[in-house]
Order: sequence, then C-alpha cells, then structure tokens
Amino acid sequence: AVFLLAMSLSSAVWAQNLRYDNHREVVVPEYATIQLGPFHSSWAISLSTGYRYVETTGTGTDYIFTGSRGELKEDGGDIPIILGLDTRNYLVIGPHTDLDVSVSFRYAYYPMDTQESEFRIHVPGEGINATLSMEMAPLPYLRLRVWDAFGWRTDYIDTRGMDDRYGGERFEYIRNTVGLDGDLLLAERQNLGAGIARADRWVLDDGWEDQAYVTHSGYLLYQYQLAEYVTTGLRGGLTHIDYTDSDRPSTLISEYQAELGTRLTERSTVNVFAGYAFGTISGSSNSMEEVDTSIYGVALQTELSPRLKHALTYTHGLQGGYESSLEEFDLFRYDILWTGDFAQWGAYTGIQMRDPSADNQNGYDDWTSGLRGTVPILPYLSMVGAARYGVRNNDDTTAVALAPEDRSDYDTWSVRAGPVLRLADEWTLAAFAEHIERDGDDDELDYTRDILSIMLTYRHEL
Repeated sequence: AVFLLAMSLSSAVWAQNLRYDNHREVVVPEYATIQLGPFHSSWAISLSTGYRYVETTGTGTDYIFTGSRGELKEDGGDIPIILGLDTRNYLVIGPHTDLDVSVSFRYAYYPMDTQESEFRIHVPGEGINATLSMEMAPLPYLRLRVWDAFGWRTDYIDTRGMDDRYGGERFEYIRNTVGLDGDLLLAERQNLGAGIARADRWVLDDGWEDQAYVTHSGYLLYQYQLAEYVTTGLRGGLTHIDYTDSDRPSTLISEYQAELGTRLTERSTVNVFAGYAFGTISGSSNSMEEVDTSIYGVALQTELSPRLKHALTYTHGLQGGYESSLEEFDLFRYDILWTGDFAQWGAYTGIQMRDPSADNQNGYDDWTSGLRGTVPILPYLSMVGAARYGVRNNDDTTAVALAPEDRSDYDTWSVRAGPVLRLADEWTLAAFAEHIERDGDDDELDYTRDILSIMLTYRHEL
C-alpha cells in the first residue's frame, strides 16, 4: 500500500505509455535456464545444514528461520537439515498471452527436537504464485487485457492485520483475482481507460474465517498529455467488499481524484493526486454508516547518481479495515539505496497512522526504520548485516477487552550480522548472530531472543 501511489501514477509521466499505460509486452524472463519451445523454466535444488543455538527470555514468539516460522519448542542447540526446491515457469501462449508460475517447497528437520520439523509449500514472500494474462486489440485504437492472478501464501500478522515477523500469528490463505483492463486512444494526447476486477480470498487456518471476502472493483480514467513529460488526468473508482462471515457488514468505497505526473529534472519524477473518498457500511440489520474524507498523496523518485537512488512517498486515504469495516490512513516512507559493483547498502524509515471506523477499535501509529548492507572483505567473502527498529503507539481507549498489543505501547528492535563465504559456484557458508528485543508497557509483550547460526548450503540450478 505504501508504494501504491508510485506504482499507479508513474506510467502517466512517460509520453510513449499514454496510450497503453495498463499493459505490458510479453517478454521471456531472464531467469529461464531451461527452454522447450514456448516453455521457459528455472529449477533449483538446495540442501542446508549446520548448527543453530537459541536463547530466549520472556514470553517470546515462534522462531523465524529460512523465510518461514515454525514452532519453537525449547531453547538450545540444534542441527537443522533443510531441503529446498524452487521453480519458476513461464509459458508463452501467444503474442499477447502468457502464464507465469512460481512455486517453492521446503522441508526442515530438527534432530534435537528444539523446533517442529515440517514440510511447507507456501512460505512468506514466496509461496505459490501464478499469473495468466492475455491481450487483444479488437480495434486499431483499442487494447484490452484479460488477466488472472493466483496466490497461495502464509503471512505473519499482528492483531491489526499488519506484518509482524517477530510477534504475529500465522495466517495462511489463497487469493485469486481476475480482471479486464482497457485503453482507448481518443486522440494523440488523450487516453480513456477502464477496468473491472473480482478478488476472492479463502482462509486455510481455523480462527480466521472473518478475513475471507469477495471484492468487486472498477475504475474509469481520463488522461491528457500537456507536454512531453507532463500528464494530467481524472480517475474514479468503486470497490465493494463482501465478507463471507455473516457477522461482518459489507462495504462500498468510492474514490474520485485528479492526478498530475511530471518529470522535474533529467533524473527526477514526481506524481501527485488529490480527491475525495466516500465509504458506506451496510450492516446485517440494514443499518447504514458513512465515512468520508479527502484523499491526497505525492511520490518523488530521484536518481542522485548512477549508483544512488532515493524515493519518498506520502498518501492519505480510505480503505477497508482488518477488523473494522473502514479506516482512514496516513502512510509516509523514505528509501535510499546505493549499489556498487560488489557492495550495497540501503536505509528506510516510515510511519503509518490508522483510524478505524469501529467504536470498539482505537487508532494507532506505527513507525519503523531500518538499515541493511553488504560489504565485501575478500573476493569470495562478504559481511552482511541488518538492523531494524519499530515503535507502536496506541491511542488511549477504555475498551479493556482489547489485546495487550492493541492497548499498550511497545517497541521492537533487532540487529543481525555475519559473514557469507562463497566456497564455490554452488557452495556457500554463512554465519550470523542476531538479537531481537521487544519492550512494552504490558509485561506480556516483553521478550528477548539471541540466535547464533552457521549453515553450509549447496544450491544447484538444473
């Protein structure tokens, strides 16, 4: 959501994209190592083993390791053995039709029984993802795209529905979205675009039934190119959210906004929008509740040098809530990234503020900053590190039934560093030390965790 503004408006800046700003060309991906006619694929197997030691104080939370989080049964040392299979597959069906499927499998075995051994197909940030899209041009100045996006994944979220890799609960779900987008070139500098979509989310874990929903959405936009790098436009959209849980009311959100995208300098672009949003909540007893607010935002991207880039995004809007039907939100984020021939570093900071529409939910703000980098020491040896600090502030509330993390303020910080040694093209030895600490107004939220790990990994591209 933080980058939704930049993603939705950036294409409006470039003149050559005015006509078909919602579409892309079918291009064979660079990752493909296997080719059989129109089928392109990449398969990789991996085996990791080594030693890991964990020590915890306080309540703590399950341990995140190799991209997923299992049940930590006890502190101490273990010798994890992790088998992996990663595959990406791309099929060119026609000049404007393709299928892209990514799947990851992991099996982790813990012989010392400090953590539950498990097999997983879907892990955070990866899982199973597939996209099918087809483009057509029934008329000389009209292009249409039909698409379907499928995802099966696992997230770790807190009681507000926000990502919380150090304290959230496991949330497994399947999401499928099908849509139709179109662009009609009215004149050389004028474009009319429209689109409709349906999204379904099915939850796979017990206790999350209230997060299953069906959404129907649509938009209509008009763009006019004032100059080579200046484009303005108007956009209107509707989104209807219908929860399968009969206790949750349905929601209708309408948005209307004006947009402007321009190129400030040779290496800087800016996109701004301003408008109005209106939300209606339809209760099970035919009661109605309305929320309206102005919406606005700005996204600035600058290439300070060929190796140094930064971006700033701010937006204020209205969206469907995690527990409440609607919530107003403010999002601000700043990123800076430097990439060298062998080294790179990046830093970020961001804050989000949310105001739920439900009377029994309080507002809050969440501020997070971080730093990560890779520094080469020798041609095959690098030092990798990351640090993260987050603060959650909850508005005062008299609702005593709220969970501790919803009524008490807390902060979480983690630091991780260690060397990565490339022994050969397919062999890597990596070690790290990590400290995680959470401190809250409520003692139930306090915990610390220290982790030491050294792992040898073999990865082979088939």
